[in-house]
Amino acid sequence: MPQNQWLFPIIGALLVFAAFSRAPGPAAAQSRQPVDLVLVLAVDTSSSIEADEYAVQAQGYADAFRDPLIISAIEDLGPGGLGVTFLQWSASFQMFQSVGWSHVHDAASAEKFAADIESNLRRFSAFGTALGDAIGHSVDLIAKSPFSGRRRVIDISADERSNMGAHPAGNRDQAAAAGIIVNGLAILNTQIDLVDYFRTHVITGPDAFVIVVENKNDIAASIKRKLLREIVGPVAVLDLPARCAGC
Repeated sequence: MPQNQWLFPIIGALLVFAAFSRAPGPAAAQSRQPVDLVLVLAVDTSSSIEADEYAVQAQGYADAFRDPLIISAIEDLGPGGLGVTFLQWSASFQMFQSVGWSHVHDAASAEKFAADIESNLRRFSAFGTALGDAIGHSVDLIAKSPFSGRRRVIDISADERSNMGAHPAGNRDQAAAAGIIVNGLAILNTQIDLVDYFRTHVITGPDAFVIVVENKNDIAASIKRKLLREIVGPVAVLDLPARCAGC
């Protein structure tokens, strides 16, 4: 018998054990915190978004999480509430999770999330609009999130069609295959056909919709309307100055 041949079975057993210890099992999947809604707020920060336009978007999301009607809707979800994160995106190589995954379930946790949005400045102000890559990145964020939700939603804004990276339709289909709803906030600056583009290539899933913003002064109200519908569902109606396509 060759010297040290008795070591081979032991080494083999150790390698098998190491492989199984690295593999995510049922226990790892069950360790995720259950929530009613897992939500990615994916906000366009590409060069076509002017500084004041982004500021209105960011402040609009922060203010929405302080709105009594939205806080009430969150609390109505029960102790699970929602797991939510804030993503700034631009070019394919510019995806920044400026507010990490947060458990929002009451007024205090909503206020903290709002403050976290306000405390993180705009990350990008140049380069293109990789709308498809933003959807794909959001799908990955949900897959790796610490939350397990009955509903999973990507809430994505843009003021122009994708002009770099993966085509939105491909990653939209990836989201659909994973059971993730994609809703859109279409900010109409120069591309008047943006709503049709969102309907055809971006949104997906049961009751998916596009909120249309025709004037940047309406962004904040549109964000509140959009969030309320995503939290409560399609029965939500909020009389705010925004037009909804496909709601």
